[in-house]
Amino acid sequence: MTEPSVAASLGEVRAGLAEVSEHLGTAYRCARTAQQRLVEAVGLLSELDRAHHDQLVSPELLRAGHELTRALELISGGADSVAAIAARL
Repeated sequence: MTEPSVAASLGEVRAGLAEVSEHLGTAYRCARTAQQRLVEAVGLLSELDRAHHDQLVSPELLRAGHELTRALELISGGADSVAAIAARL
């Protein structure tokens, strides 16, 4: 039988993992929203580029889109890892 302190510790770990999972879910949704808004902005700026003599879509803006994609992959991987750890407890 498991000692009460070990059971309490496992409960605390599970609660902590649940909180981390919730935060990762929130982070994913926020990053996804940012990515969608960035795609919209790039699309609008690209349309305006046609009538403008200067380039409105900067390389940094495009790089930000790639970085958001990578961030979403990392957040998703972290969420998968947390879920795997929680499942083993």
